[in-house]
Amino acid sequence: MATDNGADLPCLPDEIVLYHVLPLLSIREVISCKLICKKWRRLVTSYIKRLRVVDLSPWDCMVTEDLLLGIVKYASSVRELRLDGCWRAVRDGAVLTIASVCHKLRVFTAYKCGNLTDFAVVSMAEKCPDLEEVDLSSCYGITDEALCGLADHAKNLKELHVSSVYGVTDFGVSQLAFKCHHLQSLDVSYCYRVSNFGLQGFLDKQAGLALTELRIKDCVKVTQPIIFKLMQAGVAVNNMF
Repeated sequence: MATDNGADLPCLPDEIVLYHVLPLLSIREVISCKLICKKWRRLVTSYIKRLRVVDLSPWDCMVTEDLLLGIVKYASSVRELRLDGCWRAVRDGAVLTIASVCHKLRVFTAYKCGNLTDFAVVSMAEKCPDLEEVDLSSCYGITDEALCGLADHAKNLKELHVSSVYGVTDFGVSQLAFKCHHLQSLDVSYCYRVSNFGLQGFLDKQAGLALTELRIKDCVKVTQPIIFKLMQAGVAVNNMF
């Protein structure tokens, strides 16, 4: 059994562990190393603080909120956080911690995380001003309030996915059009409440249109005339898949 200082383990230099051992492990394996001894707990914490990318999506529903909190409360340097399918972990408490710690976050994906709320998304937008890519697809608790929060605070937003988020309406989309001047890609597929009115805002922009890709599959209120106008403006409109 290991002692508190790991005396019965090979005495590897800290630099070897940090830069050559831990990077070979999955993030779940890294977290389990904290149980070895106090030294390894310190090394794991130091390693997490250096991480730029954390992807827990391969373990989706096996990721608990405690596991996520055990990572993000130290991940002050993370730029990219992928939590697709981690619905057990992605709750307000965890997301508020992410917002409080991960101020350098640029990419946040939480596909199929039904417990995610508008309040949590708005808090993240307020505290993570460098957000460039956000995926909230199939997050059924999300509404226009979250989109308005992103429009107000995530000024560098370039890519947003809200496919199958039925609380999204023309109002939220129009706020994105008017306020997110760098938005290049938008997916509102299956958002059946989105119509021509919401998308018209992209055509009315005075500062030029940054949008280059728009997905609107099954947006039955969006008609061919506005699709044609968007395509004329240089937007690749995908209403098939």
